[in-house]
Formats: sequence, structure tokens, C-alpha cells
Amino acid sequence: MGKDKLRVLIVSSESVPFAKVGGLADVVGALAKELRESGVDARIMIPKYSEVYEFMTHSGLASSRTRDFTINLEMGEVQGKVEEVEYNGTPFYFIDNPKYFRREGIYVDERTKYDFPDSLERFTFFSKAVLESAKLIDFKPDVIHSHDWQTGLIPVYLKTVYKLDSFYKNTRSVFTIHNLSYQGIFPVEQFSVTGLDWKYFTINGLEYYGHLNLMKGGIVFSDMAATVSETYAREIQTPEYGNGLEGVIRDKAMYKKLVGIVNGVDYEEWNPKVDVSIQKKFGLNFDAGSLANKQKIKEVFLADNGISNPDPRKPLIGIVSRLVDQKGFDLIFEVLDEMLKMNVYFAILGTGKHEYENRLKAARDRYPDRMIVNIGFDIPFSHYIEAASDIFLMPSRFEPCGQNQLYSLKYGTIPVVRNTGGLADTVKDDKTGFLFNDYNPDDLFVVVKKAVEMFRNSPDRFRKLIENAMREDWSWKKAAKKYMESYRQLLGESPIQE
Repeated sequence: MGKDKLRVLIVSSESVPFAKVGGLADVVGALAKELRESGVDARIMIPKYSEVYEFMTHSGLASSRTRDFTINLEMGEVQGKVEEVEYNGTPFYFIDNPKYFRREGIYVDERTKYDFPDSLERFTFFSKAVLESAKLIDFKPDVIHSHDWQTGLIPVYLKTVYKLDSFYKNTRSVFTIHNLSYQGIFPVEQFSVTGLDWKYFTINGLEYYGHLNLMKGGIVFSDMAATVSETYAREIQTPEYGNGLEGVIRDKAMYKKLVGIVNGVDYEEWNPKVDVSIQKKFGLNFDAGSLANKQKIKEVFLADNGISNPDPRKPLIGIVSRLVDQKGFDLIFEVLDEMLKMNVYFAILGTGKHEYENRLKAARDRYPDRMIVNIGFDIPFSHYIEAASDIFLMPSRFEPCGQNQLYSLKYGTIPVVRNTGGLADTVKDDKTGFLFNDYNPDDLFVVVKKAVEMFRNSPDRFRKLIENAMREDWSWKKAAKKYMESYRQLLGESPIQE
């Protein structure tokens, strides 16, 4: 590299605290923070959405410097700016173009609830702007680490348009797949928007069943592809989980250019010893007072949410999730009535498919003394559920990594999960939680019944699960170390790890 400090530019369509739709934002912000604490010069670049303007206005942040640039797109020259802001020790760079990014919504038009029709143009502009902006701010990265389909063109451009650019002569690219279900697929008629030569629209390039696929581009053209758990990295090499890209991913794995690295947890935010969203604190000291505090949180939570005369001997099962097919709600609804007959409480927070929202509301109306349903996105309430619950339910059809099972472990809330993806990598059956294999309602019911019966009839065994769970360390330090190893492998500083 010619210098001691590794330089990494992390490029994403979202990052906390400025713009967040899902877990991607948490991953990007936490990874950069941990890399910097490990001695890496890591910086983040995202679009300057309306949300970014609003956050900066409310927090009193101002950019320390701004640079203008011009990007050539299909329709001609487009102006933009790159602005730098430092937040909690991490440099952020915002790609600013009001036409593309100052809107109501990040990916979806909040007025129509449909994807923006110019999504390809927006993220083509963003990808080109990133590569021009790095030169403007004179940050020559050893690695550009891009995330998900919105940044899939960056590895493509590095290998094509910028192939002979001396600024990027020694730059390597890493592309992380967070969820292969979302690939950035566009009609072939829009290919010219990318500005790429048609020779790259092939089965070995960006062509996907006659369409343009940006996720595929990121995987094929990156120097290394990554995904967010070891099991998911194996699963997506199969037709069941590969979403049509399993062959491309198998090729990447064959050349040892695919890694699976489980996401970490920011324990400054998700820690029951210091959590600002819960009134009582508890931790791994396991004195009587600490355990009693978790019990009190549960009792107050139930009472706060309309359960009169709550019975602490009944287990509280928590769910915090997007209400979508992936998350196993079709299974849950099949056996929900049977589970409630086991004399348990349910607390559910989420938003998503209107059908699922309505079915949950109907269940709450049927069982007002046992079900708490909060339709929406509420971060403090999600902390409250994690702290109050005895059991956490996550029966996903597939799960690239999953975060809530990791939060649950820290909060002594025993996860019941399907044996897939990151859930399989992070929950140990009968040691820190409960797993079931086949995606069907009967197997889900059996494992929930097992967890409930242990809670009720074997409190010492259940407490041992809690102790084991809370001792687990899924901090970002572990994940960041593995990413640094991958970066250095790419740069020829260490051998490929088997």
C-alpha cells in the first residue's frame, strides 16, 4: 500500500444516524466506527437525502468543506456537490443533487408507495459521483467497500470506465450482499443509462434473463464479495436461496472470493445495563436484584400495554420484525391460536404487509388479555420488548444475518429461531436458544412449546440458557477484524484464509 494505515471508503445508500430504512444503515455506521477504532482510516459516503438535510438542521451540523463536480449521464452533464461532515469521529461525505435525492422517501415515493421510476438513473449518478468525489477530496482508498444493489455499479465502473485511471490503480473493491431478494433489476431498454459499453451486457456481465441486474454487476466485477453470515454465504449458492444468482455466487466461492461475516451489535446502544429505553437496568452479574429488574420490566411492560393483572409466571413471547413473508408470519398465523392456548403473552412490533397488519389486529381483538400489537416502527418500544420478553420468536424463511436474535441474547431473552442463515450461525440449540429446521407450522409449534415448557417447568435450566446467552459476544470488534483480514488479503498482505 505504501503506507501503514489502511484506507477504506464505505459506500452505501443509507447510514445511521443520517438516513435509515433498515438494518443496512446500522451495519454501515457501526462497521465504520469499529474500523476507525481499530486503526483504519474508514470513511462513509451516502446520498444527501431530505432526511440528511433534516438531521443536520436539527443537530446543528454543518459541512466542513464542499466540492462541486459534473457527471456525464445519458441525458447530458449533471451537476452535484460532495460535502464533508464529521460525526462522532467518523468522516461522512454526502453526494448532493436535489433533483435525485431531496424527495419524500429514500427508495419509495412516500406519496404513492411505489419505487421511484428513475431509481437506475439516481444510483448511476450516485455511483459515478462517488468515484469522482474521492478524487476531489483526495482520499485514495485502498478498498472501496460498497453495499447492496444501489452501489453495484461501483465495482463495475472500477473495472471498466476507471480501469486506466491512475488514481484507482491500487484500489480493490469489496461488495457486500445484505439481502439477495433485492437485486436492482431494470429493463434492458434502460441499460444505456449506465453509460457502459453494450459488451458488458452479457451472461458473464450485467445481463440477467434479458434484464439489467445491478446486484449481479457488483458480485461479478468486485474483487471480493461478502455476505452477512457464513451459513447464508453457503445457502445462496443453491437454487433455493440464490434467487437466480447461485451460479454467479458459486463461481465467486470457487475462486475463494466470497466470505461470510456475521454482523455485529453496537453494545453502546443495545445493552440492558445502560439502555435509556428501559427504566430498570440489568446485566450479567446475576444477583437477585438484577434478575428481579428484568422481571419488573416485564410486569410494568404488560401493565403499560393494557394487560390487567399481569401474571409473571406466564412467559412473554416477543416479536420485532418487518411484517413480510420472509419473516415467517405465514407459519405464525397457522399456529397462533394454538400457541396462545398455552397461556402465554405475545408482544409484537412491526409494519409491512397490510394483510399481516390486519390479521395481527384481529388476533389482538380476539385475545385482548394476552396480545399486545403495535403496528409501526418504534425504536424505544423495540428495546422495551427485548428487555421485557422471556422468549423472542424469529421463524424466518431465510435470514441473511438477523439482528434481533443478537439483541435478544444480550438481554437474556431466549431466541426461538429457524435453523437458517445468520440465525444458524448465532443461536446454539439448547445452549443459548432453540432452533427448528423445516419451514412448516408444526415444527414451529413444537419448538415454541418446548421453550414455554422449559420456562414454566425447569426454571434452573431456563436460567442457564439466559446466562449462556448473555455471555455471548457479538460485538462489532469481531466482525471488523474479519473485514480487515479480507481487505488485507485483497491487497496481498496476507494469505487467503481457508
